[in-house]
Amino acid sequence: MKKCIEIFFEIAENKSVYNFYEFFSKNVKLGIHKDSQNRSKLVELLRYHSTHSVDEMISWKCYVTRARANPNDIYYITGEIKKTVENSPFLKKLKRGAVMQ
Repeated sequence: MKKCIEIFFEIAENKSVYNFYEFFSKNVKLGIHKDSQNRSKLVELLRYHSTHSVDEMISWKCYVTRARANPNDIYYITGEIKKTVENSPFLKKLKRGAVMQ
């Protein structure tokens, strides 16, 4: 398993060659739930959509480095369809006045 995780990290970093997350996200998420020994490493492979980078999914580490210093809150929204989430009324206020990360 250790070698697989190492290869996943290599593939995940090379975005121009292969969209790792598109093909392996379900496996990574399942591994997080099933493999407690490797959970902390697998969590680093998760990617998220952000209002700052709409077309590109980013890691949590990338999000945190971009966030302003000491944010009081981090808001998130989930949904099955990306377009529905993007048009959510909950995001309207944030899109109008807040600095999005």
